Amino acid sequence: MDVCACDIQCQIALREINLFEVYPGIVMGPYQAAFKTKQLVEMGVTHVLNVTCREYTKRPKYFKYLDVAIYDTHSEDAKKNLRITNRFIEEARKSTSHHGDCKVLVHSVQGKSRAATFILAYLIGREKMKLKDGLALLRQFVPEVEPNETFMQQLAEYDLEILSNKF
Repeated sequence: MDVCACDIQCQIALREINLFEVYPGIVMGPYQAAFKTKQLVEMGVTHVLNVTCREYTKRPKYFKYLDVAIYDTHSEDAKKNLRITNRFIEEARKSTSHHGDCKVLVHSVQGKSRAATFILAYLIGREKMKLKDGLALLRQFVPEVEPNETFMQQLAEYDLEILSNKF
């Protein structure tokens, strides 16, 4: 069932959720996307990376979860979570189920800052994609993607670290 215990307004909003496979095996969306069980299963999502501080009813029969409690504020350090989130995304992308290749939903509250930050970190760290190229890729699907200023600075530092390790 695709409804949480929210009010009618939330249930209406659930019908209007857009999910985007922004990179093979990586689906990005807002908080409400986690309640779209049927749609997620049909898309092949088997893992859910929740980068909010919100708790919600999990569906472990369908998904493996990783919760990273992080606020979209300038005092947060996203970099301290990159190893575990990159590993989780990689695990999902390399997994298979009876439906085929598995996918991971990465969601934040609006799906524009934190979700984008952790997807970009994965693209930089595991796929060796430059930050500017990753941003351009995500914005093809969600033009409003905009990690906050602190997260952008942390991603730029991470991008330089990965680049310097290539040589």
